[in-house]
Amino acid sequence: MPRIRQLPPDVVTKIAAGEVIERPASVVKELLENSVDAGATRIDIELEAGGTELIRVTDDGCGIAADELPLALASHATSKLQTAEDLFRISTMGFRGEALASIGGVAKVTLQSRTADAPTGAEIHCDGGTFSPVKPWGGAVGTRLEVRHLFFSVPVRKKFLKSIPTELGHVSETVTRLSLANPGLHLKLTHNGKLVVEVPASATLRDRIGLFFGSQVRDSLYEVDTGPGPVSLGGWIADPACDRGNAKLQYLFLNGRWFRDRSLSHAFQEAYRGLLMTNRYAVGFLFLRVPPDTVDVNVHPTKAEVRFRDNSVVYSMIRNVVKQRLLKENLVPKLTVPAEDWTLSVPPRASTESLFGGNPEPVAETLVDLLPPPGRGEGWGGGRFSRETSTPHPNPPPQGGRGPELAVDEVDFADNPSPQPPPRSGEGEPEIDSSSPLRFGEGSGEGLPLSAPRPVASQLQSLAIPAGTALQVHDAYLVLETPEGMLVIDQHALHERILYEQLRRRVRDGKLEVQRLLIPEPIELPAEQAAHVLDCQDALAELGLEVSDFGGNTVLLSSYPTLLSRRAPHEILQGVIDYLVSKDRPPAKEVLLDHLLATMACKAAVKAGDRLSPDEIAYLLHLRQLAEDSHHCPHGRPTSLLFSRQELDRQFKRV
Repeated sequence: MPRIRQLPPDVVTKIAAGEVIERPASVVKELLENSVDAGATRIDIELEAGGTELIRVTDDGCGIAADELPLALASHATSKLQTAEDLFRISTMGFRGEALASIGGVAKVTLQSRTADAPTGAEIHCDGGTFSPVKPWGGAVGTRLEVRHLFFSVPVRKKFLKSIPTELGHVSETVTRLSLANPGLHLKLTHNGKLVVEVPASATLRDRIGLFFGSQVRDSLYEVDTGPGPVSLGGWIADPACDRGNAKLQYLFLNGRWFRDRSLSHAFQEAYRGLLMTNRYAVGFLFLRVPPDTVDVNVHPTKAEVRFRDNSVVYSMIRNVVKQRLLKENLVPKLTVPAEDWTLSVPPRASTESLFGGNPEPVAETLVDLLPPPGRGEGWGGGRFSRETSTPHPNPPPQGGRGPELAVDEVDFADNPSPQPPPRSGEGEPEIDSSSPLRFGEGSGEGLPLSAPRPVASQLQSLAIPAGTALQVHDAYLVLETPEGMLVIDQHALHERILYEQLRRRVRDGKLEVQRLLIPEPIELPAEQAAHVLDCQDALAELGLEVSDFGGNTVLLSSYPTLLSRRAPHEILQGVIDYLVSKDRPPAKEVLLDHLLATMACKAAVKAGDRLSPDEIAYLLHLRQLAEDSHHCPHGRPTSLLFSRQELDRQFKRV
């Protein structure tokens, strides 16, 4: 067996470099952090061949004394630690004293520096771990460090480097992180003599975000600031409409240091729950300030990971602060039309016959198609225009009875000072449906005959809509006039949000009304689904769905929430089952309950194709005023889109 012996210093340096120096971006990171610790206000970075041939970093920091230059390149030599206790209250970017020694072991390094009280500076060379004598240098105050031929002494490492554009991209990301963490720092990056990015010291954090990520992100930001305190949070978060397909635009900083933490990233993403679609990620730039003795940054060689003394406190703070900040904003998405240079050109003397293929009255015929039957007034079915012909309507109204009810929470108004819902029949208002104003309409009556179109003027007058009401279009969307423009609402998404919030409030307060079935309903399921349901019995019981094992693959459903009575109990349960089996493993109870509430609300809400009466539309809009997050459904889909007045004017060439 070989004898144990101590490794030579050059081998130790190369091993250490393998942990700290992965690529040119790692070198740039270590050098920039040293410059920041030296108090630099301006840093210039010059690269050649993506940093593989040359990395030159120049700063105007405090500099290094001539007699300390050999120590600066030595292993485990640093000015940032004095005792072992200092490891538990680190307030600088670097502290291990390994970076320059590791770089010197795998590259050719030239270190030049001058302090403010020295008449001249000094320089030293390190060639693969071999030092040259210290020589005078006539540069300005600060430090200039050149790294040439990276990995020349470890050629196998160089083979694993990516293409030059890829390595340059990693360096740019490093510069981006340092720039965001130090708003008063002037940074300039050049590659092969060409400017890549320059960030002036006067640029604010928001300006820097716009510089690196574009004006769309910058203009979608909301500021977050908890104020001074031992533990504080600040920064910027983006509107849910500015989401991304990955989490790369979620930046976390701790005491000025970029870091990654899956738990805190999850907290940030949780704050956007219900505002983003599945597999979409929020954008944010969050800066944490905590006492140095409550966090351990000596976890990872690259200092990219940290450990908090009380991670749950930080997790809750991020989730709650971001959530509350979003609640203060109007998150209704604005509908815009891509700018196109087009005009509708018509021949100067064209007749209606030549324009519409021989039809002598095409304009009147087109208007007739959009108008309600005469004399029906509010019986349009909530603004749904159609003309009765020999062809049956694709979504005919229910015949011989009422349609499904629009489920609403009657009790929630008792604790809310907002205006009361529209009065019911018999309370001094005109009756639309004597049986219940919260039921779907019975039909739209007689149609307008094709052979007798009304004069265009009278047709246009009939399009007048009373203030505060909405038109139902395609039995799926509500169109409403607002001071800002025209609001288009998805009736299903809005009703889903309302039901979700009512269910969540009832479950939280322990006031969820449950309808017990006189005879429990047996539901036969595949073995896997039955097992999922029985595993989540307790969570389902909190939601009013009491299930029990009936033997084999059959479960018994004994109750369901009264609020969801417009859907059959087994339909509600089946929707919940579909969600449960889609997960590889059951999520945490809180997350599970939230997703089940969203699923139940989705299954019970009105659907596209359900015709609403005018009173139902008015009541749904009233409930929208009371909702906490009326702009998105629980699954993150927008409930409404705003087509601004300015956009309308632009489309009609008024501007």
